[in-house]
Amino acid sequence: MGILGLKAKPPRVGKGFRYLSDDGRVMVVIVDVRGREYYEAFRKAFKVLGGLRKLISSGDKVVIKPNVGFTHLDAVTNPILVRDFIKYIIDEVEDVDVIVAESAVAGNDTSYCFESTGYMDALRNLDVKIVDLKRLSGTVKVRTDSRLIPYINVYELVYDADVLISMPMLKRHIEATVTISLKNMMGAIPDSEKRKFHLIGLSRCIALLNKVLNPDLAVIDATRIMAKSGPGHGEIIELNKIIISSDLVAADLIAAKMLFEAEGAERPLEKALNVKHIRLASKLDIGTLDLSRIKIINIEV
Repeated sequence: MGILGLKAKPPRVGKGFRYLSDDGRVMVVIVDVRGREYYEAFRKAFKVLGGLRKLISSGDKVVIKPNVGFTHLDAVTNPILVRDFIKYIIDEVEDVDVIVAESAVAGNDTSYCFESTGYMDALRNLDVKIVDLKRLSGTVKVRTDSRLIPYINVYELVYDADVLISMPMLKRHIEATVTISLKNMMGAIPDSEKRKFHLIGLSRCIALLNKVLNPDLAVIDATRIMAKSGPGHGEIIELNKIIISSDLVAADLIAAKMLFEAEGAERPLEKALNVKHIRLASKLDIGTLDLSRIKIINIEV
């Protein structure tokens, strides 16, 4: 092992699949939130899942990684949804350190994205830190066990999280087909690493990134989605859904299927199963694409 190998850290140790059904299937909860009662949606969803304390304990540092890569609201995770999720966390688990962290798309100013999309106003009165990762100097090199890209530089704040939550908006992506909870984790790496991903092979790098970061939960904002094109501009469709699972692969599969259905695609499930980075993530055992191992639960608020 070379000098870089000696300095590289092992993959982050995640919480694993905390939300399983009695028969051992991963649970994917889809909440219909037409009334926009987001706090109540989280309360009902986690009651079905078995409780937030299965995932978060008192004293934990909880890092929420929304998609705030752009300067306009139509292209980012709904800040009100993020606000109500944080309120729910704080109400359910005492003494938690909640951090909302993002590194916007390469070339964009993350702090400006937070400000212009309403995050600063929405989260102002909460006991939460809003972190522009691009303004942090601390990164760590993490081993991937891949010859394609042996190490990935990730922000140390994200790597050190006790609980890491991916909270994306459901969108199309010109290169990755879709950007959901797996692709969203690219906001945990510096711009130089993002550019490297695009040069080396985006889909495989997305899968490897999730293998080294091991996010613990997906909370997908499908209240309105970006269809047809993306990730910056596309057709906005209101679906009024939130998708929650501790299996990011299963969550992204179900979310991608919903997106393709909204577009009117033929065989939307087949199309979702063929999204390259989701398929590769499954092959790395980050989660499952086997529908017999997924329990989908639909609830309404």
